[in-house]
Amino acid sequence: MNNPMWHTLRVGTGSEIVLVVDFSADAGREAAGFSDLVPLLPDRYTVQAPHRTTWTDDADGTVDPTARLQEWLSTADLFGPEVVAVLGYCAGCRLSVAFADRIAGPIPPAVVLFDPLPVVPQSLWQEYAKAVTQLAPGLGEDVVAQATERARAEAESATSAGELARWLSGSYADLAPRGCEELGIDVEFAEQLISRLTGYLRYLAIAAAAPLSSGQAPALVLRSQEPVPSELLEHADSRQLEHVEARQLDTPRFELLRSPEAADLVTRLLAGRSRDATGSDRLSAAVAATNTEPVVRDA
Repeated sequence: MNNPMWHTLRVGTGSEIVLVVDFSADAGREAAGFSDLVPLLPDRYTVQAPHRTTWTDDADGTVDPTARLQEWLSTADLFGPEVVAVLGYCAGCRLSVAFADRIAGPIPPAVVLFDPLPVVPQSLWQEYAKAVTQLAPGLGEDVVAQATERARAEAESATSAGELARWLSGSYADLAPRGCEELGIDVEFAEQLISRLTGYLRYLAIAAAAPLSSGQAPALVLRSQEPVPSELLEHADSRQLEHVEARQLDTPRFELLRSPEAADLVTRLLAGRSRDATGSDRLSAAVAATNTEPVVRDA
């Protein structure tokens, strides 16, 4: 497949395809990415991921997040029954469910959600607050406190994730150069910080535009040790799915995508994807086969 929105993480020995959805599937961040998970999966599967530029192009907001989402979802027409699973991480879980629903085929692909978190205005504010707090040595605690509180108010009154992302990006673009200048850091580094946060906020806005699908495909939720914040739990997208099996792993969040246990669960799910059983039966059998622990079903 040749599409500028997708790239291949690994060419498999077989014909089946696994799609993975995250802000960036490549390595190069503290937390493990899908590039860490892929080597732990059987080499029969070709693994493809969206290019990071899929989310970061037009980060200035000239293209509406909903329009960019629909452009990306339309690439589902390029796939078919060869897609056996769609894997999502964090905010990418909502996108992965929406994409799996668009793939044509007699049997929907299985969906695996790694630490799914909702995409709400507070999600964007939290990312902004973390980034601004890191500028405190240069800006001072008072400036940081004022900026984060004003941003919180913007998030609480926001009616559009896209508009909120643009506002937060503009605020950070004003603060980052000032903070870096006070610390004697060159402007190029400030520009990198701005580009990173702006792109990620844009990604969250695109994810927020995805429909809260009930999911045609069976889903397996793999959670790390870190609990979902109580104030976000009621919004958890995974609870919107009709067929959800959940597994709590004894693994830190930043190690989840390089966890052998997580890879084993995914491998067993893929191996159990037969053509003569229903999706729910395949999923339950695959998860139950991993160990003797009871499977927890989401409420």
